[in-house]
Amino acid sequence: MNAILEAVDLTKTFGGVDAVSQLSFAIEPGHVHSIIGPNGAGKTTLINLLTGIYTPTAGRILVEDSDTRGLAPYELARKGLGRTFQNLQICMNMSAIENVMVGRHLRLNRRFLSALLHLKSVRAGDRDCRDKAAELMRFVGLEREIDRQPGELSYGALKRLEIARALAAEPRLLFLDEPAAGLNANETRDVGALIREVAARGVTVVLVEHDMKLVMEVSDTVLVLNYGRRLAQGTPRAIQNDPDVVSAYLGGA
Repeated sequence: MNAILEAVDLTKTFGGVDAVSQLSFAIEPGHVHSIIGPNGAGKTTLINLLTGIYTPTAGRILVEDSDTRGLAPYELARKGLGRTFQNLQICMNMSAIENVMVGRHLRLNRRFLSALLHLKSVRAGDRDCRDKAAELMRFVGLEREIDRQPGELSYGALKRLEIARALAAEPRLLFLDEPAAGLNANETRDVGALIREVAARGVTVVLVEHDMKLVMEVSDTVLVLNYGRRLAQGTPRAIQNDPDVVSAYLGGA
């Protein structure tokens, strides 16, 4: 099976310090891949490299064998890469469904003349956009919140709203940056079930998360970083039993 994304000797340096160093790995389509590691291991830096926010100092990132170096985040979005962020990026002056509709902007007909004349095709596209946004809100369990304002939603609901917005762009590869951060046990369980449902729909998921119970329950493979380098990679069971991983997390010699 061909990798949907591959990192080859990936390095990112800040002020002479390697945040990510000579990192190589592949992401297979249709699976849930988790990236874990102690604080400062380079997880968020890696996600920012893979999604075009940072440019690698060295190495390559291949999306289906195409080198993405120099491509902006919006160009990668057109290639089918989507993401959520560790800190909520919700538009508080829009309704919940409008936040999801924003995620579909790459799929809409917004050619200047069509929009200026407000052609029938544009109006139909707007209706279709709202319908698809509503469908996604039902998928993430927010069917009762469609017309509510974000300020009225719980923190857990806002996390799922961000996932719905990311899915609105119809990504083939979805990066989730700590989707369970700040959630209680029930909310975390709901997010875990949602991640598996997303993967079941054929979307490849890359999860960065500190909640090890969630990671071990939803992941097909786990990549462990330590000081920007690959410490281990394998199934959840193999990672749990890896002495180097245990040492890194527990501070062993």
